[in-house]
Amino acid sequence: MTEQDRPHDESLVIDFVLGRCDEQARRQAEERSERDAEFRNLCRSVSNTLRVLDLAVEHEPPGDLAARTLRRIEQARRTDALLAREELARRRFRPTFSFREIASVAAALLLMAGIFVPSARQARIKSRIGLCASNAGQIGSAIHSYASAHEGALPSVTAPQARWLPGDGGQSVSNSASLFRLIRSDYTSPMIFQCPGCDRAAATSFVVDASMCDFPGPRFITYSYQHALGQAPSRRDLRDLAVGMAILADETPVFNGVRFLRDRVRASASDNHAQRGQNVLYLDMHVDWRRQAAAGIDGDNIFLARDVYDYTGQEKPADSTDSFLLPAYSGSACLR
Repeated sequence: MTEQDRPHDESLVIDFVLGRCDEQARRQAEERSERDAEFRNLCRSVSNTLRVLDLAVEHEPPGDLAARTLRRIEQARRTDALLAREELARRRFRPTFSFREIASVAAALLLMAGIFVPSARQARIKSRIGLCASNAGQIGSAIHSYASAHEGALPSVTAPQARWLPGDGGQSVSNSASLFRLIRSDYTSPMIFQCPGCDRAAATSFVVDASMCDFPGPRFITYSYQHALGQAPSRRDLRDLAVGMAILADETPVFNGVRFLRDRVRASASDNHAQRGQNVLYLDMHVDWRRQAAAGIDGDNIFLARDVYDYTGQEKPADSTDSFLLPAYSGSACLR
């Protein structure tokens, strides 16, 4: 018997043993069994196997098998429903997120805050510096227009003997009255004299009437202007020095209203921008951000009269090239 004939012979043997062969196949199987020992042994093995199966006892299924099966199915359904209700109840009283998940989210939020909050703060600082520079530029445009209409002279107040800080019973005049001339003459509006970086700025305007000769209070002007009590500097006289001559900047840190701050005489930056620096307006009307007070001609300190470190309110610039920016507002009367 070859491997190719084995499946056919096995099928023939099974049919032969079970008596399912037709007459011709039965004779063929009998002849093969007589002359082929291997085929004969195969018939014997199949016959023995079937004889063992005949010994197996057949059990009749109980009559209530279907009913019991249905009851088991119903019990299983009830058990599943009960487990589902218990799971739902546990979920109602259980946090949606695990502690580890909450900690991960908190860590991510802290990381994002560490990245974006400083960036937002820096963007806000830069925005205020930019707006302040725009204000200084507008003031410069107004000064230019004023000078063009007054033979090159910058805004000033005629007060040759007046002090710019009150003291010793003498008459004092706020240097801010010089800049107020720009508002009275309609060269500009009051709002541009308030630096966005200054905490005490009013952030609102005021109504100008004919009786006014100065700003109504320190909240409405936060820029320091070149000493302009008496003879004001002239653009014509300083034509060759215009690029380096500072005439206005963020409020001086050396004075607090009517008081001289002796301990701040070495301060290098305005408080308007948290001592980060100041926007400086030059005589040629360009604006530059400077981190140090040494922003005048040849590194001149724009907040001090040259070589003067103690003040009573009567000091003046050393010469026409000395930038000396007075307090933004000294709270005193003004002369016309």
